[in-house]
Amino acid sequence: MKKIFTLILLVLMLLPAISACTEGGSQTSDEVSNLEESEVLVTDKNAASFWNEAYADSENGIDTAEKVFSLGVFSDGKSLGSVAGAEGKDLRYLFGGDGFTRAVNLPEGYCLTLPGGKVQADFSLGALRSQYFTDEYCLTLTYEDQNPYGDHESGLDLYLHEWLTEQFADVKFLSANNLRRTRQPITNDTEMFPGYSVTLHSITINLPLKIEMPYYNIAIVRPVDTYEYFYLFVFKSVDEMHEDFDAMLKSFREIEKSGTPVNGQGKFECNVPEFWNEETKAYYEKLCKQEHVDWGAFYQGNDSDYVDWLASEEALDYDMDVYMTYLHMGWYDSESTFEESIKPRAEKHAGGNGFNGKPVLMFTYQWTYTNNAANGYTPMFDILRGKMDKKFVELAQSIKEYGKPVLFRLCNEMNTDWTDYCGMLSLVDPDIFQMCWERMYNIFREQGVDNCIWIFNPIATSCPYSNWGNELCYVPDIECVQMYGVTNYEMNNGNTVKSFKEMYTQVYNNGMPYFDDYPWCIGEFACGAGGEYYFDWGTNGYIKSELGRNENLQAKWIEEMFKCFEKDEEFCKRIKVAVWFSANDYATVNDTSVITNYLKLDENLPKTLEAFRKGLAEMKKDTLE
Repeated sequence: MKKIFTLILLVLMLLPAISACTEGGSQTSDEVSNLEESEVLVTDKNAASFWNEAYADSENGIDTAEKVFSLGVFSDGKSLGSVAGAEGKDLRYLFGGDGFTRAVNLPEGYCLTLPGGKVQADFSLGALRSQYFTDEYCLTLTYEDQNPYGDHESGLDLYLHEWLTEQFADVKFLSANNLRRTRQPITNDTEMFPGYSVTLHSITINLPLKIEMPYYNIAIVRPVDTYEYFYLFVFKSVDEMHEDFDAMLKSFREIEKSGTPVNGQGKFECNVPEFWNEETKAYYEKLCKQEHVDWGAFYQGNDSDYVDWLASEEALDYDMDVYMTYLHMGWYDSESTFEESIKPRAEKHAGGNGFNGKPVLMFTYQWTYTNNAANGYTPMFDILRGKMDKKFVELAQSIKEYGKPVLFRLCNEMNTDWTDYCGMLSLVDPDIFQMCWERMYNIFREQGVDNCIWIFNPIATSCPYSNWGNELCYVPDIECVQMYGVTNYEMNNGNTVKSFKEMYTQVYNNGMPYFDDYPWCIGEFACGAGGEYYFDWGTNGYIKSELGRNENLQAKWIEEMFKCFEKDEEFCKRIKVAVWFSANDYATVNDTSVITNYLKLDENLPKTLEAFRKGLAEMKKDTLE
């Protein structure tokens, strides 16, 4: 028995050597693996039809059509299931090689090589950005040419410092948000690859237990001695990928542009949640169908006397349809809650459902502790880490307990440079805003909130002026939005005044291709009347002026606004709710707080108040008829 066992063992030991022997010699396991891969990698039969020698990258083995093993063709933001009919204003290709993918963007005029042979892409917002991704990383690449400071070195430096790189270089910002550099920054490097200047920041999000891709490489790439445009790379990954990212940058080449970048997104489809309670469903249906505007005003603080006065015959002689209020996560070291700050006001001034004659609560919630001071800390990273979950649970429970429909305007004006949840404070990655929104929405769902109508409310003109920071880049999963909010102010401090029609026609034209399926609201707006001081850009300081010096223009603006609604202008038909921001703007001049713009509707603006009173009376009459 022992001899038989020994013989079997000897045969088993010899089997690998026997199997490795072939007529042509022996192969290692690595060689066998490579053979199996090469048998799978077959040249794509359609590659030659789209290949151009200008796309070649010999360094990474994609230098001929024969070395292209997979082909992705995109036309006007859409992936073509078949390469047949590859026509359009915006054509882009993904040429998959052996372990790498050559991406070609014709309308923006570049090609680069990405790690991985099976890279996917999203060009739905192709006029703004291109996104390339695998399970390991996501690259967002944008072409930026909206610098208002001039096409020269100092103009570009000013733009980058003000609207892009300031936070990356700020150790206090990194520390406040528990971020860490993974290598030293690079500024205007011209040796990384010939002909281009590179500015590079590598940062990771610490404590990333609930963050899928916490490692960031952010680069600004432009041709040497070129200042009118640059390319912005935002590369995030599961693990640190410095070498892969640097190799990708070095593979970047500009090519001749062809066509025009196109957003293939099309109209977002609005879905009414089935889980809403009947009262909220009825109110939402009423909003969607009504042909008039529900009016509201934002009142600063808890001034009950002012709320009552504004509705009186002496003032507007109009009971507001909407009561709008704000709540921050907290104020510096103190926390804010719905129960303490909002519930008493809501019980006194709101409680409406669209049918009971009371104002409906519009609740604006902001991820900030400093009233949008953008002073370095942003709650967004802690939201992703799950540190704010308890706060969101408590807020959700309070809103559910309130019971009546709530117009929930979350983090308005995110596409700016002055909010604590803007893209400048989230590694110029609007995806972070989306993830925070969706996390909060899911917590509300888990808590059974069935009376909340979520409003996505950007400002009309994105600032910083850019493609990466456009409002569309911030839109969360569309299942988490039921209303489109718009905001556009005429501050009335310059030499020209844009009319309500001019301003909101622009808003309408920009928003309709995407939000035609939604009811719209003007989350807040106003036209200023001037203040005690105004900011003069020529002197870069405040100049003393007459308070309310532009009241005549303000009153005229309001009169023309109401005429637009009376005439049922096309751009007005989408607007179901409008909220006047009845609070003044202030600034500190010579250590004193002064009014810089008068927006508040009160006895100090009699002409403006009269224009509003007449307009509301006429609209009320039309509604009753």
